Amino acid sequence: MFFTPSQNRRKHWYHILSIEKRILWMPVALCLFALVAAVALLIIYTVRSMDYNMNLVGQSLPGNILYDQAGQMVTPLSGRDHAPVTWTDLPQDLINAFIAREDDHFFEHGGVMYSALLRSAFNNLSAMSYKQGASTITMQLTRHVFELQGKTIDRKLLEIVLAQRVEKQYDKKTILCQYLSRIYFGQNCYGVREAARFYFGKEVNELTLPECAMLAGIVRAPSLYNPIRSPELASRARRETLLRMRELELITQEQYTRAKEAPIPAKPRGPLVSGTSNQNYPAMWANAELDTLDVVQAERSQGMAVLSHLHLPIQQYAERAQAIALRVIETPSAKLPTDWTTLSGAEPNELQPKLFATAKRPANLQTDARSRLRPGELRLQACVLIVDSRLNHRGQILAITCGRSSADAQNRWLMSVQPGRVAAPLVFCSACLPGSNSHHIVAHSARVTGSRLGYETVHNFIAELKLGDLPDRQHENNLYDGLFPVRMIDLARTLFSLQNMGQGYDLRLISSIWSHGQHLIYREDDTKHAEYIRRESAVAVSHLPPFRYREGTPVVLHEELPDNGGQWNMVCNDRGVAVFVWMGVEDASGHTCKTPSQLRGLISQASLALARQLHAYARSALRKTTSSDKRS
Repeated sequence: MFFTPSQNRRKHWYHILSIEKRILWMPVALCLFALVAAVALLIIYTVRSMDYNMNLVGQSLPGNILYDQAGQMVTPLSGRDHAPVTWTDLPQDLINAFIAREDDHFFEHGGVMYSALLRSAFNNLSAMSYKQGASTITMQLTRHVFELQGKTIDRKLLEIVLAQRVEKQYDKKTILCQYLSRIYFGQNCYGVREAARFYFGKEVNELTLPECAMLAGIVRAPSLYNPIRSPELASRARRETLLRMRELELITQEQYTRAKEAPIPAKPRGPLVSGTSNQNYPAMWANAELDTLDVVQAERSQGMAVLSHLHLPIQQYAERAQAIALRVIETPSAKLPTDWTTLSGAEPNELQPKLFATAKRPANLQTDARSRLRPGELRLQACVLIVDSRLNHRGQILAITCGRSSADAQNRWLMSVQPGRVAAPLVFCSACLPGSNSHHIVAHSARVTGSRLGYETVHNFIAELKLGDLPDRQHENNLYDGLFPVRMIDLARTLFSLQNMGQGYDLRLISSIWSHGQHLIYREDDTKHAEYIRRESAVAVSHLPPFRYREGTPVVLHEELPDNGGQWNMVCNDRGVAVFVWMGVEDASGHTCKTPSQLRGLISQASLALARQLHAYARSALRKTTSSDKRS
């Protein structure tokens, strides 16, 4: 007799885990898990989004601010108009172009297009890489305002939640205006107002359909579709935008045909937007350094805090002292600064106060620093560079002026001069190279020394320093005499290197850059500097003429540059500070010209006195800063 199980046998709870049951429960469990996970993520990212201030979306754009080494604000870094464009500023073609190019459902969704997100997620998973973002205009604005960085799932989820909050607080018009006011259009143009002025010389409300389409095409890849650099690619991007506008029936076929044949601007139609015309010299210099840092370009529209090595008291003192020195030269009745006659280390009879009171000034000397010179008129010019040469600080710019008024937007440190006798130490270095058998032939004259060494030896050494175009063999005496063009900043850097054991320090202003959200964007490289001039050679000539040196006093270089190049001065000390002062005369064309005989002695004495004065003040200011840092 066989046992037959009863059909009414009691069932236990664990029977639901049988294979047949699991097949039915697995989809249900997965759906429940996904639902719980989605709710949990929504709660988590909603809570995280509460840390972000939605009022930032509607505010004017933050600017880029320059700070000194103590964290004091020095100056804004541009003269840009930071107010966002208004809805009435926007032509309908511009609105349509960006809607067609970036977000054709902008006026319909609530900040996020979930269908596009799912499609993007599927494509990214298929490619196993981040290839498609599916960002709406609102999401792009959110990313700009709140500095959401990186291509990660965490950033995307936070961006989604923030975009929905933005949509709840602001209307579509405000969102689009803020978006167009912040995005980057290439050529240092941030926002559609700057782009319209730069590329077309127009205000935003004057843009035509082809111009609107071109701007909408640029933002996908500003460096790639830049019309100034790549007109063919810019034309293709514009054509794609126009084609999409036609597909959405935002323009007619006739409008499309005419617009795609319109010319692409080959050069800027408006002024450069770097904003230097209304800035001071530290801002001018900082902007030039920022232009060389690719890592910061995408951040400049969001606003940055640029921390520098500037020492604000030294900067302000240098500006005042330079203005007084020029006024003393121009005005017989001006009183000489007391520091000029009490400076330690000054040689006897170096300064002649009576000369400033009795010398006649040229009648065509224009003393107004901001007025435009007329033909035949002359103007005194000067620029100052103060560099930290303390151990672990070398090469840091403490103060900078590039002329007597930044209204002309000229950086005279980029001006080329003939160094003349100032370049003699480079010839002497050629005779002091390690392994050379000719180190004993350094003569007082650079021409004699160079002639003994030979053209090839001197030329090859100076060519390695990359200072500029050097004379050929047929004009070898010009090489020894320093009669070749060198930028003043390169000349200052080379002399600084000579006085700092040949190390190749870059003369730099910016130390680090932070977003206004306290994210580090850039920090200068603190690695050891490569040898620019061999140490043995630099040390051997660092105190030889034309450098003037007495024990216990700073090293001084004081020379008149050939070819009407003005007066060059350097005052420095080991592990302290180096001061460079150039002073000369400019004509109506903005070029240096022959110094009138009445001014030659005055410029010579005043420029050196100014350099000594600035050196003494800078050393004292740095000692006070160091002492206060130790006490704190």
